[in-house]
Amino acid sequence: MSGSFVVFTWICIGAGAIRNDDEKPTPHLRPSNALFDQSGSPKPAWLEEGWNFSSSTPICGHVTNFEFEGLKLHCENYLKKIRDVFEVPTPQEILETNHIDLSAAEEGTGRSGAKMLFSKDKKFIIKTMSARDLGAFIKVVEKYTAHLVSHASESAMMRYYAILEDEGGGFWLIANNWLPVKFPVVWDLKGSMVGRKNGDTESDQKDQDWLNQNKALALPPDQRAVALQTLESDSLLLSRANLIDYSLIVGLLVYQLDACNGPNQPSCIAPVCHPDGGCGEAAYTLGDYFTEVKDFYCTESSLKERQLGHTCMGGFTSSLKVYFQCFGIIDLLKPFDVKSRAEYTVKAGWGRKISAQPADSYAERFFQFMYEKVFPETLSRSTAPLVLSHETCRNWGSKVHSEGPNVLMITLVALGVGLLGGGAFAWWYFRSRKASSPPTVGRSQRRVGIWQRCHCSAWHVWS
Repeated sequence: MSGSFVVFTWICIGAGAIRNDDEKPTPHLRPSNALFDQSGSPKPAWLEEGWNFSSSTPICGHVTNFEFEGLKLHCENYLKKIRDVFEVPTPQEILETNHIDLSAAEEGTGRSGAKMLFSKDKKFIIKTMSARDLGAFIKVVEKYTAHLVSHASESAMMRYYAILEDEGGGFWLIANNWLPVKFPVVWDLKGSMVGRKNGDTESDQKDQDWLNQNKALALPPDQRAVALQTLESDSLLLSRANLIDYSLIVGLLVYQLDACNGPNQPSCIAPVCHPDGGCGEAAYTLGDYFTEVKDFYCTESSLKERQLGHTCMGGFTSSLKVYFQCFGIIDLLKPFDVKSRAEYTVKAGWGRKISAQPADSYAERFFQFMYEKVFPETLSRSTAPLVLSHETCRNWGSKVHSEGPNVLMITLVALGVGLLGGGAFAWWYFRSRKASSPPTVGRSQRRVGIWQRCHCSAWHVWS
C-alpha cells in the first residue's frame, strides 16, 4: 500500500512539472512570420476544445461525396488549396489512375499500427487515420494549410492532399511520398537516443544507427542554409500546435566516381563535374540503385522539369562523390496530450532523451540534431550542386564497370608486366645454361695454351 502511494505521488509530481495545454510553447528557434499571430476572429466550432467528431459529422465543417467506392471527402475547403498549389490531381484521379484498393493496405513498421499503401507511380502514400490523428488535425488544419501554401517552395512537412472516409466510417489520408525512388536503407530520425536503434543490417534504421555509421547529407552551403531554415520554420509550427514525435525520413545513396577529363585521365562519357575537384565518370554502373539517380533527374535522354516544392536533392563533393538524398518530415499528428504526458512522466522524460517530450523541447532537440548530425557544415563546404547535362542523362549507368577505363588500364599493365617478366626469365635461363656448360676452345686458343705451357716448363728448367 505504501509502495503504491509513493508511485502515485511521484507521478503526480512529475505531471505537475509539465506545462498545461493552455500554455504556449516557446522554442528557441528563429521567430516565425505573422502566420501565428492571433487575428481575433472567432474559431469555428470544430476547432474548439472538447469538440467530438463522428463518421456522420464533417470534421472540418465540409464534406463531399464522389464516385469512388462510396468514399467521402473531408476538409476540401482547406486541402484543395494545397492540391492546387502543388498541381496535384483530384483524389478520384489519384485513386483511379493508380488502381488503389484500400483493402490491400498493410500495416506499417511504426508503432502506430496504421495501415498504408503506395501509389504505383510512387508519388503518393495512402494510410489510415486514428481518432487521435483526426483530433490533432482539426486543431491545426487552418494554420497548417496557410503555412504550406505560403511556404510551398521550401516546406519539408508532409503534404496532406485529401482525407477520405470509407463506407465503414474509417478515415484515410492521401499525402505525398518523400521517397519517390528506391533506397536500400531508410532512416527515421527524431533526435532521440532512447530505443532508437535497429541495427546496421536492417533496411529501416534510426538515430543511433545513423550516428554509428557516421552518415551525413551533403548539400551545397546555400541549399543547406535553406534546408535548415525550412526545418526550423516547420518545427516551430508543429511546436506551437503542440505536436510531437514527428520524424525526418531520409533516403541516401552515395557513389564514388572515377576521375576523367583530366591530365593522363580518360575522356568522360557521362561527366559530372565539380568547380574545384574536376570531373567524374557516371557512365559505368556502380550498383543496383545507381540508375535511380538518373530516373529522378532524367527522361529517356533529357532532363525532367523541376516541380514546385521541396524534393530530393543531389550534391557532388570535391572528392568526386555523388550524394543523392531524399528527406521530409512525416508523422505530424501526435499531440503532447494526456497519453504523451503519462509516457513522459512514467519514463522520467525530463532526465532521459526519450521520444516523448513537451512540444517546445521536442522541436529544439529535433532541430539541433538536424543541424549538427544530419546536415553537418564540414561536409557542406566541399559540396557543389549535382548538375546533370543532356549528355550525362543519355549515358548515366549505360555501361557495366568491366568495360571501364580502369579495367582496360589494369589489363594493359598486367600484359606489359608479363612480357617484361617473360623476357627477363629467358635471359636468365640462357645465361645460367651458358655458365654451366664446358667452354669450347678454338685452334688459336689451343696454340696459345701450348706456348704458355712450354714457356713455363722452360722457365722452371732454366731456374
